[in-house]
Amino acid sequence: MGQVENYKIENEYYRQLVSDRVRSDEALWQAIGACGLSFVYADGLPQSNVIMIGEAPGKDEVKFGRPFAGKAGAILDEILAKTGIRREDIYITNTVKYRLATSGSRPGTFKNRPVKPVEITYSLDWLRHEIEIIKPKIILTLGNVPLKAMSIMQNCDIMSVSACHGKAIGIQVGDMRTTLVPLYHPASQIYNHDLKPVFEEDFHNVERMYAEI
Repeated sequence: MGQVENYKIENEYYRQLVSDRVRSDEALWQAIGACGLSFVYADGLPQSNVIMIGEAPGKDEVKFGRPFAGKAGAILDEILAKTGIRREDIYITNTVKYRLATSGSRPGTFKNRPVKPVEITYSLDWLRHEIEIIKPKIILTLGNVPLKAMSIMQNCDIMSVSACHGKAIGIQVGDMRTTLVPLYHPASQIYNHDLKPVFEEDFHNVERMYAEI
């Protein structure tokens, strides 16, 4: 992570900022409860032309200290290998940088939970800062959560992955023009096998775009 720090991502500053926002939100902090805040920073190449944005880290991501380290990460690695895109050549981050967890069925255990809309809002400055520092030519969102974040950032109607997956959408972030490509989350095909060919076709479109930059 030294490279990322040297690239002025200011992870510690934004970690404190998000922590303060979450802790000052009484309802949200009570919902988080004993789970606390387990942060995972971005991974990959800060000088990359491509940013990939997921939802939030899970148990495996916290354990290994990088995004997409669990089952969804294995699916992602497989499709990257098929398309010839090296994971280490892209910058991978999450919309929310801490694990979204709630108490599990047994005492002392935790399980993943859906993101709360306010958590996207609290984390938006951090994500925007990453994009403005990296200056990617392509932004890949995996799932509806990062797509919602980008929609809020654009001050436009909330886009849906099902409606615009695989499409190249021109957007503005700060003073930079870039291309957004919404994609299904890798984990979606675990629950819906019909999405696997769709996911692969969309990534082959990304492969063609990647070869041109």
